[in-house]
Amino acid sequence: MSQISKLNKRNAFILFGLLLLGLAILAPINTLTREIVIKREEEEKMRVIGQILPPELYDNRLLRDSVKVPPDQALLHTRNRTVAYRARLQGKPSAVILEMTAPDGYSGNIFLIVAVKADGAVAGVRVLRHDETPGLGDYIEVAKSNWIKIFNSASLKNTSDARWEVRKDSGRFDFVARATLSARAIVHAVHRALKYYESHKEELFRET
Repeated sequence: MSQISKLNKRNAFILFGLLLLGLAILAPINTLTREIVIKREEEEKMRVIGQILPPELYDNRLLRDSVKVPPDQALLHTRNRTVAYRARLQGKPSAVILEMTAPDGYSGNIFLIVAVKADGAVAGVRVLRHDETPGLGDYIEVAKSNWIKIFNSASLKNTSDARWEVRKDSGRFDFVARATLSARAIVHAVHRALKYYESHKEELFRET
């Protein structure tokens, strides 16, 4: 074997060794980074959930007590599987948190999270993401106004189907002038969330 061939072979072994060393160093770093990202995502979820679900309503670990929700275009307007988080108090169901989409906002989809208490009443609603007009339709954000809190305690029992509309449409819910579509989309979405809960509550709380 020539001197050059021996040198090339040696260099190849060195490079391979360096590659293995790099992988050995990066593997735990990637694992740690992934764990940090997951932790931050969970903290953000709990921050939002904390706005709509009082802590006295549950004593379980919400993010560890969840159930997969299949796509539901009719009610939740979800094309992909999503997750429902189940709140329990002393082992009994107390609320469920649903993620859903209002597809008919002024500028498109409005993504929501809705907490529904075991008795079917809304515990709270928050907008996760939207493209509504700044300074006009963005009043749906709790950071901009308290409008979103009008759903607290609303239910299918105390509000008939016909009243799940904005006042402009002879319904129960207020809206901001010149931004009717944003409010109407969310009113209809929350109504659908309650209907979904009513027809699926046994499945949502079934032990897995």
